[in-house]
Order: sequence, then C-alpha cells, then structure tokens
Amino acid sequence: MSQTRCEDHMSVAHGLPGLEQACAILLVTLAFSTASAPLVWDYRSGNYLWAVAVSYDGTHVIAGSDDMHTYFFETESAKGEPLWSYEAHGYVRDVAISWNGSRAVASDTSGSIHFFQSRVSGKPIWSYRAESSIEALAMSRDGSYVAAGDRDGRLYVFEADQDAPLVWQNTIPGGVIALSFSESLSLAVASARGGVYFFDKATSQPGYLWCFEGSTSFPQVAIAGDADYVVAGASDGLVYLIDRAGQLVDSRRLGGAVSSLSVSQAARRVAVGSTKGVVSIYKIQAGLEDLSALETEGPVTSVTLSDSGERISVANLDGTISMLDHSLTALWRYGTDAIVHSLSISADGRIMAAGSDTGSVYLFAEKGTMKTDDLRAYHAPVAVILTVLIVLLLALHLRRKRRDRRICRRREKDLSDPHRQLQR
Repeated sequence: MSQTRCEDHMSVAHGLPGLEQACAILLVTLAFSTASAPLVWDYRSGNYLWAVAVSYDGTHVIAGSDDMHTYFFETESAKGEPLWSYEAHGYVRDVAISWNGSRAVASDTSGSIHFFQSRVSGKPIWSYRAESSIEALAMSRDGSYVAAGDRDGRLYVFEADQDAPLVWQNTIPGGVIALSFSESLSLAVASARGGVYFFDKATSQPGYLWCFEGSTSFPQVAIAGDADYVVAGASDGLVYLIDRAGQLVDSRRLGGAVSSLSVSQAARRVAVGSTKGVVSIYKIQAGLEDLSALETEGPVTSVTLSDSGERISVANLDGTISMLDHSLTALWRYGTDAIVHSLSISADGRIMAAGSDTGSVYLFAEKGTMKTDDLRAYHAPVAVILTVLIVLLLALHLRRKRRDRRICRRREKDLSDPHRQLQR
C-alpha cells in the first residue's frame, strides 16, 4: 500500500465522518448561541450607568449615567446611538418614562429634576432644584405627574404640563428611598427609617392616608392593581402585602434581603429577587400565592417583570442577565462581565434594556419585534461564532490529517520490516 493510497483510505474511513459530526455539533451550538442572546445593540456612556427605563410600548429608552448625562434612545435605532443626550449638574441616578415614550424625567445627585418631551431634543421642558440629592423618582403611566424624594425626606409632586409644575411638597421622616404611582395616581413612599406611606390622591392632597411601620426598612415598594395593595420588599428578607387601608394582609420570607421588586399590573403578579440569589414569583389573590421560585448564581441586583407576566428578566452580581418565562425557565442568558444595576422591560416582554457599571446600555429584542428588519446587530455575534467555527473545523481537519499520516507511516514501516512481519 502506498502512502498516498493509505492517506486517502484513512481520510475517508476516519476523517470525514468525524468532521461531519463535529460540524453538526458546532452548528447546533451556533444556533443555540444566537438564540440565547438577542442583543440588538449596546451603547457605552462615559461612566457608571445606574438607571434605565423602557416605555410600556417598547419604543423608547431613557438612561442615566455618572458621566452626568441623560440619554434618550429610540429602540428602532440599528446602531444604538442616542436620539439626544442632556448634560446634568450631578450623577444621574434615577429616570422614568411614560407609556409611549413621549415624556420622560431624570434626576441627579445635585437635587435637579428635569422633565423632557421626546419631540424636543435634549432640552428640558422644565427643571426643578430640590434641597438635597434626589434618591427616588416616579412618573405616572401617561407622564402627566412626577414624584421625587430627596435624601432629607422631602417629597415633591409635580403636574408636568404646568408652567409652575410643583403641586405640593411634604416631609417624610428619614430619606425617601422608593416611590410608586398607581393608575389612579395614588402614591406609595418608602422611608429610610422603615415606614411605608400611602397618599390616596397624590395629585391634590399632600397628607398621607396611612403609614405602615415595621422593625425593618423597605428599600423596594410598588403599588399593585388600582391601589388595591402595596407590595413592600424589606431588608429583613420578607415581602409584605399591605391593603388599601394600611393593614398587613400577608408576608413571605424570601431568604436574604429583598434587593429588587417588580409588579405586573395586568397579571397581578410580583417578582422579587434577594441578596442570596433567590428569585420568587407570587400571585396576588387574597394574599401572596407562591407560583415559582429559583435559586440563581449569586446575589440578584435587578429584577423586571413584563405587564403580561410572561417574561421576567434577572441580573446577578456576576453580570449575567437571564430572561425567564413565567415558570422561571431560562429562555436565554447573556454575560456582561459587569455589575448590572438596572433592568427594564416592555409590557409584552419582547424588548428589554439593561444598564451596567461599565457605562453600557444594552438593548435586547425578540426576533421579529423590531419594525425595521435590520439584522446587522444580530449578524455581529453570528459572524464571530462563524469565525470560531471555521477555525475549529480547520484545526480539527489538520489534526486528523497529522494523525492519519502517523498511522500510515507506522503501517508502511511494519510492511517494510521483515522482522516485524515474522513476529506477526
């Protein structure tokens, strides 16, 4: 047998089937990889990025950064460049947006609050300077009202369309750390001293209706339904359900302090995450009904739940972002290699934004969601994976050829050595 015929035989007998099998495995991996991270674009700001908000309809995103800028995006942007940006007077730590993205608000550590309309590029319609750093910010769904709380406990409510927008001001004992509006414009306020305050008609009445106090603080608060309930996440690891009269209805122990909380108004569900990596979903009935729970890899830094209740996104301290369905089954994961401070999702759960401490804004969208069917953003990771695939296949092919040559040389040596043939 000649060397050429031996190599031909070995390539056919061993090389091609193995090569085809490797191709199949790697192509399956390729398909899984592209489906696992539907990143449309990412934009890098100049410093830590603490807050993002996606409009209810998924058309716009607002983000705030420690580079002292507010950024406003259209999600249809193929390149992910901001539609406009605005330079503030301090670190922009809180943002909010109306249901259709036509209105937005941002606040910073200098105490400034800026109200924007998307059609006016980068120029606030009005600004207000509070007496200390703004620690919490909320906007009504239609963008007509804004609430803000500062570090010293002052609470401000604004009517956005007025020339003199401040409606009233009140003081909450301790700093304001969380705010939430209802559809009917009731307002829930969490104090750094451990109280949850409920304002029934926040548009006109500066006095609170009731205060719920505990032996812990409530860094997370959200109004469920049309102010039927207030859900509060506590530092002691409990999730509290409080009714409209200020009475405790139910509580659930999560395990670790509650680090993030999100409510689906339509599905009447609550998603919570903890510092011990626990994620739980509850249904709001007469109390909190346990639906599903999951232990993730490391502390949860942010959780966001779609209004449909069908999608929940979770960020962990290691920088991993996961998209889960209502049963907490993973649909895809994406590693940022950064700390993700904020997540926000559209009502249908098909568009989601994230902000990280590297200054990046990430936009994810399920395939077919974007009106402009520009898939260049999807093609970038595919091109990288295809390049890796080709390199691996070439390396595999060369390795097999070297092995085949060694086997052929060994066989030819055996055939040419009479002593070895006698031993056989």
